Amino acid sequence: MEISDIKAKLTLQTVLDYYKIKADANGKANCPWHADKTPSLQFYFNTNTFTCFSSNCTAGSGDMIDVIKLQEKCNTHEALIKATELARGGAIINLSRKSQNESEQTPPLGVGGLESTDQDRIDLLTKAFTFFSNAMKQTQIAKDYLEVRKLGAGFGKGQFLEVGFNGARYHYRGGMNEQETKLWEEMGLMRLLGTKAGDKSNYRSWAKDCIIFPLKNKREQIVSFYGRSTTNEDDQKHYYMTGRKGLYPAYPTGGVKQLILTESIIDAASLIVAGICTAELAVLACYGTNGLTAEHIKAIESSKEINEIIFFFDGDQAGMLAVDKHSQQLANLNKNLIISKINTPEGEDINSIHQGHEKAVFTHLLENRTILKLAESNTFSFSTENLNQEIELKSEFDSRNAEHIVYKTAELEIHIWGGIEKHNLSKLKISLHVALKADKGKNFRDEANLYSYAQIKKTIQNISESLGISSTYISQVMSDLTQKLESYRLTLKTEFNTEKKDEKPKLSPEETKEAMSLLQSANLLRKTLKLIEESGLIGQQKNGMLLFFLYLSRYFDEPLHAIIFGKSGSGKTYLQTKISDCIPPEDLRVVTSLTENTLYYSPKGFWKHKVLMIEDLEGVYQAFLPLREMMSKQEISKFTTDKDSQGNNVQLLLKVEGPICVSGATTKEWIYEDNANRSYLLLIDESKDHLDQVMNYQRQEYAGKIDKTSQQK
Repeated sequence: MEISDIKAKLTLQTVLDYYKIKADANGKANCPWHADKTPSLQFYFNTNTFTCFSSNCTAGSGDMIDVIKLQEKCNTHEALIKATELARGGAIINLSRKSQNESEQTPPLGVGGLESTDQDRIDLLTKAFTFFSNAMKQTQIAKDYLEVRKLGAGFGKGQFLEVGFNGARYHYRGGMNEQETKLWEEMGLMRLLGTKAGDKSNYRSWAKDCIIFPLKNKREQIVSFYGRSTTNEDDQKHYYMTGRKGLYPAYPTGGVKQLILTESIIDAASLIVAGICTAELAVLACYGTNGLTAEHIKAIESSKEINEIIFFFDGDQAGMLAVDKHSQQLANLNKNLIISKINTPEGEDINSIHQGHEKAVFTHLLENRTILKLAESNTFSFSTENLNQEIELKSEFDSRNAEHIVYKTAELEIHIWGGIEKHNLSKLKISLHVALKADKGKNFRDEANLYSYAQIKKTIQNISESLGISSTYISQVMSDLTQKLESYRLTLKTEFNTEKKDEKPKLSPEETKEAMSLLQSANLLRKTLKLIEESGLIGQQKNGMLLFFLYLSRYFDEPLHAIIFGKSGSGKTYLQTKISDCIPPEDLRVVTSLTENTLYYSPKGFWKHKVLMIEDLEGVYQAFLPLREMMSKQEISKFTTDKDSQGNNVQLLLKVEGPICVSGATTKEWIYEDNANRSYLLLIDESKDHLDQVMNYQRQEYAGKIDKTSQQK
């Protein structure tokens, strides 16, 4: 009987009844494994698990097998023997009274006959992980780390993650005998620093202050650990045991048809918590970009029901190169294995996406994944009379005209009209014209998103039927075309970013020296006021200086805001414009109209540390509610409904972040009371003195007595 069979037939309640452990109506009981005056042991009968919440107990969490081990004081082999008999309803062996010889003579059931040394390692790691798991519940730094990573929501509730925390206290707890200490040292989990072997303080612990994830073998036994530092994010944040073995979160089980490979264990844990996994869709963590091991490959090979491998690596160059390398490696495993990749947004990884978005984003990315290899052999034969021999694909790619890209093979000529979008890397939509060179009358035209699995599959089939060519060959062509378009788009984006950087003006050494001298000078406010006056602002210098400093607050986490009030024609827009000329243009967003949807669909980082200058508040009336929230909280979010590739409704979370400084002008102060109480109110000077100053300035300007060059400087 396998372990899975034992756990399917044996319930926690059966084991508790056998040992006469009674739980109350809420599943609570006094813990029999430590002195317990008040119930600290909680049973979860729906999952057949338990947890002791006492800090004085080493039992931690477990299932019915662990109850047997604790009651009988035996190892896993012996507990499984007893569990087997309980599951069968047969005679019960008193394992705690068995001799060592009897134990050795009895073949272990459900564990594949492991060597005793291997089993000792498994038992000790299981025991240690129980301790680590219990320590997690009591360690705030560990819980805080999981919360920041958005991995802590289900911890302690029997949900989501199986994790622990190593506070380097395991060897202090007084429960390690000499044999355990020796094995612990052999596994590299602690190191003797001096010569006093009996002195517990003389040991250095492996992976101190790390979140501990268990790596498991095919029988779901813990055979190794991975540690993720909570204190070091730079040079040493990943810890693997010497002779690392096992997979996370587990070997793919029967029924899994699609397997997502992630770049790291944290990424795999993020997908688990996000609720992506199902009975047919599982996740398996690689150990870095070069961490697809022989054990991973063997697990994939032995899982005969898996028909698709989906790479979900980081959105950087290292991640893309790793996917190319590993996909070629896995392509040789099985000619009927589909290999695809999820197009991770540039600069993002799974956990960063998980922190900022909801499950719907993962669903969207999954549905729009790119197919790297379809489930057919890598030789391509044509169904036309002239093209029935096997060939090697050779292609030409011409992107000299950005609005008309041409891709050619020996048999096909593909035209992409209108170019491609270079900023949104999560999509690759094109207008496609495919022609057969041997027969110009055979054409195919359509629009397609090359990152949509459903669309590209349908497009390949339609092209094949229209031109009478093997769908296998078309899939190879589309895969090659997609890769060339991706490379072309990255080149465009790099050039665009370089141009943008070059556009930003740079101060000369003399200008830098002059600027620093001003900033470090005495009476900075008076000099700023004088400079604002010299820039051409007439009669509103104090309002102008206040507005200038309000605009500077865009660099704060909580910027200040301004509303400029005055009669029509009094100079409200003039004041805003003259002061906005004094800040870098790349930090300014000027609008005359703004809708609610426009605000919610802003690109990431579009408003960060920017000034939103509204020429008339009446033009943004529809966006007032989200605008007020943005002013107060520096972020807004809402759920919206979209369609997936099959036309089904899906929910998306739209989130826009600041900080942002908002400035607007109006003649109707009282209408915008809710906005005004979040802002400084600047009143335009409408006195006769101000009018005289403006008129005098205009006369001097008409007479050519105003130095515009000096103003611009």
